[in-house]
Amino acid sequence: MFLKQLTSSDQRFKTIHFKDGLNILVAERTEVSDQGDSRNSIGKTSFVKIIRYLLGSELPTEFKVEELKGHSFRATFELPSATAGLLDTVHVERPASPTTRLTVSGWSGLETRNLHVDEWRSELASRVFLIPEGASRPTVGQLWGQLIRSYFGNPIKGHPAETDWESGVKLGFMLGLAPEILSVAGDVARLTKQGKVIRSAVKEGALTNLSLDSPKLRAEIATARRQRDRMQDDLRTFKVDDQYAEHQIDADRLSASIQKLNDEALAFQRRARELEQALADEINESEHSELSTKLFKVYSEIGLILPDVVSRRYEEVANFHQSIVRNRRLFLAQEQERVTTRLEAINVERRSLDSQRSVAMELLNETVALETFLTAQRDLAEQEAKVADLGRRLEAADSINTINDTVKLKTAELIASVRAELQEREENIDKAISLFSSLGSEIYSDRESSLLIDPTQNGILGVTPQISGDSSVGVRSVEIFMLDMVCAITAMEINRGPRILVHDSHLFDAIDSRQVASCLNIGARLAEEHGFQYLVALNSDFLDTVEIQSDGAFDAAPYLLTTRLTDETDTGGLFGFRFG
Repeated sequence: MFLKQLTSSDQRFKTIHFKDGLNILVAERTEVSDQGDSRNSIGKTSFVKIIRYLLGSELPTEFKVEELKGHSFRATFELPSATAGLLDTVHVERPASPTTRLTVSGWSGLETRNLHVDEWRSELASRVFLIPEGASRPTVGQLWGQLIRSYFGNPIKGHPAETDWESGVKLGFMLGLAPEILSVAGDVARLTKQGKVIRSAVKEGALTNLSLDSPKLRAEIATARRQRDRMQDDLRTFKVDDQYAEHQIDADRLSASIQKLNDEALAFQRRARELEQALADEINESEHSELSTKLFKVYSEIGLILPDVVSRRYEEVANFHQSIVRNRRLFLAQEQERVTTRLEAINVERRSLDSQRSVAMELLNETVALETFLTAQRDLAEQEAKVADLGRRLEAADSINTINDTVKLKTAELIASVRAELQEREENIDKAISLFSSLGSEIYSDRESSLLIDPTQNGILGVTPQISGDSSVGVRSVEIFMLDMVCAITAMEINRGPRILVHDSHLFDAIDSRQVASCLNIGARLAEEHGFQYLVALNSDFLDTVEIQSDGAFDAAPYLLTTRLTDETDTGGLFGFRFG
């Protein structure tokens, strides 16, 4: 036995007591009810969801109503004790609000009674399912989804959003395979998806800084590295001078002084040439004697008229002229000497200034200013950052470009690992396949049933239940029934699952009455043989049809629960009142 009792803090709730083997919860339908009536008011499906909720799932949306907020659901389970081989009677109570905590009592080895739901899931994972520590899949919720079904759209899935690789890990775990090996399929699936998303984003321009052109990036990073190396070499040769600015000012001042002296020397050189020309143009002695003769002749002619006066004036003019010539020559000579002296002084001063400027320029050439050095350091840091960024982009591009190769390699390794695992667990797998086939033969005499277990081309463990012939909804429902039975029994035998399997009436809606009778007989027999509970919720009219059309092949009476639900009154449903 696994589930002993299900109840609520609300006194109106119908308390249900369970027993070993097959348990059938019947919902009575009155003659006035029709197909359009809400079956939620009776509570067959709610009964399944409440069990799941007490075992750690999220609160169903339809339960998030004011009428349930002040109440809690309760159940009594038989769970593995801390002492091997024994069972503890464990009481669990979880409120409809808040949903994050629940109370657990009676479970040996569990000190904390008031648990967070994550702690509760962890306890169930390690003590009920024996999921290895550190395994991310399967989760407790996924395993309950297979054993306590509320979704019947796909035999291998317990929830519509469950991915193929997660389904493979879950079913493989229940069949005895190592989840650590099967879960690698998740890594491959994520890697494949990432590659597609990134390539699509790059193609659409969403990642503007990311290029997949590896050769171009390699060329860019090579150029950037060369530039960085040159900057490093330049920086190593720098001699930092704190007085660099003062040296620069001195050099500029000296250059200005030298330029001023150059300008002055140019002016004096021009003056010197003028003086030389002036001295060259001065009249020599012979020319002076000739001029005196001519002048004397003129004055002699004039003296015929004014002899006394002219004679006196001639001597005065001649003396004055000689004085002018001497004075001019003396002035030009003195001016030339002054110019020559200044030019020599300028040359001396200019050589001195040039020597001083050479020293300053040598300092400037051999050193750099601190600010210049710091700027060079910043430039180098920016270049190194550029090189690093290009390196990361190249690494990302190479990684993305090799995703396909990586996926192929990992997939091939995974397929080999899964096949090796199947071979190692061959005995368990063969028993499961054989059980599935025998159940199919018992339900259908004219069809062949096969359970195909093999890794897919993506490395995912493929578990495919098949019944030959048409693929109607009814046949698919029988495949679900058979697969659930096989997985539940196999998991129980290897201590990877609790002793319970639950099916809602929706599973049987599309199955022919004779096949339903066979399924219920099989469930009753296997539950007794393997010591587990098989809980089924059915409508009374459907159950009557099964019993009649199967010609008495199935007798429900021994398996009916004493609590019966009805839609005849507002208080006849599971909750004892209507809501929602």
